[in-house]
Amino acid sequence: MRKTKGIIAAVIVTILLIGGALAFQQNHANQASDDVTATSQSVTSSSQAASATSQSRVNHKHQSSSATKKAHKSATKPKNSTSSTNDRHHSSKTQVKTQSSAATATSTKKRRATKQSAVTASKTARKAKSTKAAVAEKKVYLVVSGYKKTFFKGNVVIHGSATAFSVLQASKLKVVYQNGASVYVSSINGLAQNDVKVGSGWKYKVNNKFIDKAANLKRVSTGDRVHWYFTTAGY
Repeated sequence: MRKTKGIIAAVIVTILLIGGALAFQQNHANQASDDVTATSQSVTSSSQAASATSQSRVNHKHQSSSATKKAHKSATKPKNSTSSTNDRHHSSKTQVKTQSSAATATSTKKRRATKQSAVTASKTARKAKSTKAAVAEKKVYLVVSGYKKTFFKGNVVIHGSATAFSVLQASKLKVVYQNGASVYVSSINGLAQNDVKVGSGWKYKVNNKFIDKAANLKRVSTGDRVHWYFTTAGY
């Protein structure tokens, strides 16, 4: 009986020890769980704090970037305004230069036109003067025919009272003559009387008419035709 009681007591003590051990383990497990929970909460708090700090930094950077962009835009706007002002100034200068070039070209054209008009007027005046002079000049058509050769053919200018002899002298040919009240021409341009045969010599006509008198006594007028010729027939 006593032995049975001892066994029962031993069993009870064992049960109590096991229960105490289990209670201790449970208590220890609960404390570990609480520690893990606290640690997790601490980590979560730290993570949240770090996230908040990171978000704050991001927001700060974003705000700083926005402020920098705004400042850059603000700084760029005056440049654009200055560039626009410079462009307008350059455009104004270009327009002024274009207008000045156009004015210069117009002035040059006017000067050239004026100069051309002056030159034309001068030429016209010279032509008119020459025409008047030609009209004022008295001319006679002269022909000097040698033996089978013509010494002269063309107009000669006469002045005052012209004669058949003065017209011959106006030709600038070499004339040999005997002077006196009646002039007698014996040689023209080296061809003298009797050079071809005896009785040959110089005669003259006025307007295709033979004149039988001294050449210095025959008057001629503007437009007349005087012909000096060397004849071998005596007339």
